[in-house]
Amino acid sequence: MSIVYKALQQAEMENAAIDAIKGEAAFAPEPLQPSNESLWLDQTRVVKPVESDDKRMVTITDRESLGTEKFGLLRTRLRQLQNRSSLKKVVVTSGAPAEGKTTVAANLAISLARHTSQKVLLLEGDLRRPALAFKLGLESLQGLGEWFAREQPLTEFVYQIEGHQLWLLPAGAPAEDALRILQSERFAEALNRLESCFDWIIIDAPPLAPLADIHVWVQKADGVLLIVRSGVAQKETLVRGLVGLDRAKLLGVVHNDTQSAGRDYYQHYYRPSDERRKNHKG
Repeated sequence: MSIVYKALQQAEMENAAIDAIKGEAAFAPEPLQPSNESLWLDQTRVVKPVESDDKRMVTITDRESLGTEKFGLLRTRLRQLQNRSSLKKVVVTSGAPAEGKTTVAANLAISLARHTSQKVLLLEGDLRRPALAFKLGLESLQGLGEWFAREQPLTEFVYQIEGHQLWLLPAGAPAEDALRILQSERFAEALNRLESCFDWIIIDAPPLAPLADIHVWVQKADGVLLIVRSGVAQKETLVRGLVGLDRAKLLGVVHNDTQSAGRDYYQHYYRPSDERRKNHKG
């Protein structure tokens, strides 16, 4: 199971004493005021993710797990940052492929949507190698690629996740002209409209290397989460990728798929009380 080990260290250090007293409710921002611009969300097609343990969507399949708790911590820190700044569009990237950025982006978006009344958009930004819709069992959905080839509005390719204030904009079929789509004026205008309708936009972007697509996403984003998995990205690759990154937008690092020593403690602590008493007596 994918476990988030280290989440937004910078945010944890900032005003820690104040946050400990006030708690999460103190920095939970109010949802955006409804407007005519967002009325179309009520008419979007509703889809239901396919539950599957092998896809590591713990916020769907195992809500009581340590992994889900860690995503809750990540959610809390992001909401804290949003209350202090204009944070809305968050890019989730990694140093290299196979570090779990898609899993983190999806679980984070679900956690945000489940524990707040805010509207959340989960955007599949890796147009060349899309994997997000597959993670949710929704790979048959059309998305950005099909939208760009047609004259239909982008809103017709946005889907609501059943039972949540969560919407999905998939990539659709893999696109060879990803940069052309991302750098187009048409996409910029569409993204601006989406931004006015949502409180959060979580973007599953490509890795830092070797393509230029990620830098376009970073320019459009308010903040960046970097996903790192031990033994995957080489240090040199990570350093090269960070060189061109706007470091002011780097929110923090998520250490993914770590065998945490806290797992056994968590399982013991949250064991039903009668079972704990029985084991204690024995």
